[in-house]
Amino acid sequence: MKRLLIFLLLGLFVFTGCEDITPNKKTAAPPEPPREETFTITAVGDIMMHSTQIKAGYQAENKTYDFSSFFTEVKPYFEQADFVIGNLETTLSDNPKLYSGYPRFNAPAILAQNLKDAGFDCLVTANNHCLDKGVNITYQTLDYLDEANLLHTGTSRSPEEQEKICYTNIKGVKVAILAYTYGTNGLKPPSGHEHAVNLIEEIKITSTIKKARAEGAQLIILCLHFGEEYRDRPDNNQIYLAKTCFKAGADVILGSHAHVLQGSDIIINDEGKKQYVVYSLGNFISDQNGLERKTAVIANLHFGIDPETQEPYFKNSSYIPVWTRKWTANNKTNFKIIPIDEALAQIREAELGDYSRQEIIDLQQAEIHVSAYY
Repeated sequence: MKRLLIFLLLGLFVFTGCEDITPNKKTAAPPEPPREETFTITAVGDIMMHSTQIKAGYQAENKTYDFSSFFTEVKPYFEQADFVIGNLETTLSDNPKLYSGYPRFNAPAILAQNLKDAGFDCLVTANNHCLDKGVNITYQTLDYLDEANLLHTGTSRSPEEQEKICYTNIKGVKVAILAYTYGTNGLKPPSGHEHAVNLIEEIKITSTIKKARAEGAQLIILCLHFGEEYRDRPDNNQIYLAKTCFKAGADVILGSHAHVLQGSDIIINDEGKKQYVVYSLGNFISDQNGLERKTAVIANLHFGIDPETQEPYFKNSSYIPVWTRKWTANNKTNFKIIPIDEALAQIREAELGDYSRQEIIDLQQAEIHVSAYY
């Protein structure tokens, strides 16, 4: 019996001897979940070029134009974004005889490169001023945007180009950018050039949204030039069109044309997905009069990428209030887009700085104005 007990104890040792039963041994930590990727799309409203702005960009010493100084204060904000888009509300050319502001806009072609250098990635060209100087200048404008390596959407040089959707890739996400306008101030492209501009037609828009999705678009941005000028709230037609386009599959709608802020909204679709619309971002830069037309926002749209499905989703938005400053120095008119909160902080720190008292009042009022919308 004693020999049997010893045999059993030896067998138990053999089977358990390789197991570490040290009570203080630490177990391996579970693997960390995959890190969620994020990206930001920054959007601004109407980029206008009135005659006074064109003159402000003239460099007398070498008889050229340069508008880069307009954007120096906002460039750092664009550099933080993954993609920047705005509405180009002027045509471009290299012919000084064509340069003009309202009512038919045409600006020096260097503006395209200035916007690229400021941080823009894509410009919307479907708006009521895209045919201001005729269809050939409309096409030439796209040539200059190509030369500046800027994406563009909304006008086309051929039927084939019109059918081709504008895509970009942001951190592995395929993004489609579509653009349409309510009209072109009664100016129609000549026969055979109907492809020149995308007009708002519900069936056309919804079918193109579905086409983009079928071609693999994971995020669809729809730019609509619509609504009533200087109205500070979207009308029923804007709201209806936005809802219709969301049902068709648009993820984001960026509005322009009103030249004033109209606010934004988040809609939750039947699948529980957030869809975002801003009905009007206001004038990014212009020489229109009135606080409402000189005040706008830089909208930052923040997205996440699901680590399992790699599909993007809208998280939230943030806004930078901006104001177009116009002042005279050294016998020359100057324009600059000013981030309001930053400017007011600097003014408080250094008292008046180089701002006039009226400008400080305007900045304060502009800050209050934006806060009423966002």
